[in-house]
Amino acid sequence: MHTDIDNFLLTTIILFQNMGNQSSKKQINPKTIADLRSHIDVEFSKEEIQDWYKDFRQYLRQGETELDKTAFIKVYNSLFYGDASEFAEQVFRTFDHDGNNSVDFKEFILGLCLSGSENAEKKIKWAFNMYDIDQDGYISKEEMTHILKAICKMTGSKIPPEFKSPEDMTEKIFKILDNNSDNRISQQEFIEGADKVQILVDILQCNPDS
Repeated sequence: MHTDIDNFLLTTIILFQNMGNQSSKKQINPKTIADLRSHIDVEFSKEEIQDWYKDFRQYLRQGETELDKTAFIKVYNSLFYGDASEFAEQVFRTFDHDGNNSVDFKEFILGLCLSGSENAEKKIKWAFNMYDIDQDGYISKEEMTHILKAICKMTGSKIPPEFKSPEDMTEKIFKILDNNSDNRISQQEFIEGADKVQILVDILQCNPDS
């Protein structure tokens, strides 16, 4: 049984459990398991890692060892009522640590554990990375609005009732976080103000069953 970390991790568990009915007897080697366990802050047993490896391989085409963006997006779209393409593309970007447009098993596990970490600072940094689409170290209003709109498209739901629109939510959050009024949010500003706008982190934890 997979470890229950949070809604985002539960979503991805569902995602990979629904990837197909192929069976595979191929096992990940003990050295790789040891390496993975030394880099994650969530306690996965050897058996759980083997289960994840089996699920991961089920959506790879014959001869492939890494999951490409197209396949990743396709599975997200199979789970959500709306169009998950834009949101899934950004999740994929945060998983693809080496920037080669594919996710290997180590990147997959590390991505799961970072996005679903119980360490608040790590989760906040992951959330910042999600909003910082161009990876320049700052979140612009356009980037934040893009992510919020992508979530609305995927879930088919509106943003929290206290906001009129994704644009309105962005404007109000910038008033809280943009301390130097330069129309962008640095990682430090995001971390320091995250407790005031926890909704920015929570809204990324999309669950197709909610």
